[in-house]
Amino acid sequence: MKLYLMRHGEALSPQVDPQRGLSDKGKATIELVAKYIKEKGVNFSHIYHSEKKRAHETADIMAANISPEAKVVLHKNIAPDDDPHLILDEINNWNEDTLIASHLPFVPNLISLLTGKEAYLTAISFETGTLVCLEKKPKSGWEISWSTSPTEVAYL
Repeated sequence: MKLYLMRHGEALSPQVDPQRGLSDKGKATIELVAKYIKEKGVNFSHIYHSEKKRAHETADIMAANISPEAKVVLHKNIAPDDDPHLILDEINNWNEDTLIASHLPFVPNLISLLTGKEAYLTAISFETGTLVCLEKKPKSGWEISWSTSPTEVAYL
């Protein structure tokens, strides 16, 4: 089973959009990442997002470009400052590849919890639109398999 953790795309300022939906650049970079990973054969059965508009829009773009059959669902325990322990048991019981579209610091905090390694000490940038693939290994547990970001994809 693979767990994909994605930081939402670039958001509009609160002055432009009080709900802070994705900017045009944010939408474009999420589409760029989606198209890139689709070519690599990535697919999701489930897609969860936080209550924030930017995470919901990120999840919708990923679904439309990669897994149109996947249901995009609001998950209450993946907001920016939520404790990742709240969904740890749930994640460990999932059997199908799943995407979570969320925020800082939740995404690196969840990675650290699952892998037992400080995510901020990895080479992952966590810029907006960054996607990290974790894989659950039978004996060793969760491991970071790979990551990509809009900046990396743009150079490929």
